[in-house]
Amino acid sequence: MEQTDVTRTFFVLRYTIVEEAQVQLFSEPMPVPKGKAVVKSLGIGEPDKNFRKNGVGYSFVGFKWVYPNHELDFPPERYIIGKLAKRRLTETGVHVPGDIVMSHMEDWIGLIAIFDTETQHIVIEKNWRFGTPEQIETALQAGLLKDIFEAYNCKVFVKGRTKEHLFWSLVNESTDIYALELKLISPNILDANKRARKALEDLKDIFQQDEIDIALKNDAGKLAVPAEPVGDYISYIAEGEGSWKITSKKQGGSKKTYSSFQNTDTLELPTPEPSTAAHGDIEVESKEIPKSDVLQLVSVVHRALERYPDE
Repeated sequence: MEQTDVTRTFFVLRYTIVEEAQVQLFSEPMPVPKGKAVVKSLGIGEPDKNFRKNGVGYSFVGFKWVYPNHELDFPPERYIIGKLAKRRLTETGVHVPGDIVMSHMEDWIGLIAIFDTETQHIVIEKNWRFGTPEQIETALQAGLLKDIFEAYNCKVFVKGRTKEHLFWSLVNESTDIYALELKLISPNILDANKRARKALEDLKDIFQQDEIDIALKNDAGKLAVPAEPVGDYISYIAEGEGSWKITSKKQGGSKKTYSSFQNTDTLELPTPEPSTAAHGDIEVESKEIPKSDVLQLVSVVHRALERYPDE
């Protein structure tokens, strides 16, 4: 069957690699650029990497480097493509004479994922059958952590990129603000907000923290959210270096909690409609993406990510 392109929504996430304070004697030198550390976890050229989180099975499936050709130009050994897959068990009933016999079948859901090892972005397919953006981030973080920690003595954090103006729109539209929670990851090598980065670096020199949690509350709904200094931290989070939650009430509404997870950046990308042929080395829900489509998809992602710093 001939393949046709369909437009799908992809989340834009970022992974942060933070060195542990306690030195490990046998850790390997960090690759250059630092983002290539994910190669250890994704299993390029190896069998699929299976892992579990909260009792749920996941797998990194079919990850490989993407190399440009003469028509589509992007840096070699920068992008990695494959799938993050989630295992579910579906209960089915089979009618036999005089009874219904129940059995369980595996149901794997696969998300196309592209890693940019230079800017440390992850562009991953949106599919609510897999889970929310927060659940996708948690699964990716769990899968990346073990091998990177063992090899490089580093922790890994995965967070979505967001737009700052969405946070301030919520603040401006709220008549009452009851709580604000900020989760900030300790400084990575990325070019996030400079003042927020310096403040976190100073604290890390003292406390050696991986993350900072800031929780502000006012039960009467009179919590102030001044642009200074909150703006620096929201800018830092927008780069994929943390998350926020705000509990507020809008005019005529009830108290509600909003989060950066609900406002994760997205890209609309052309992807091939999966073939019905049962072959290919990505055997999760949809089959292997043809090489020409991989190149086209990564080329579009490359142009989109190159524009990000200017937006």
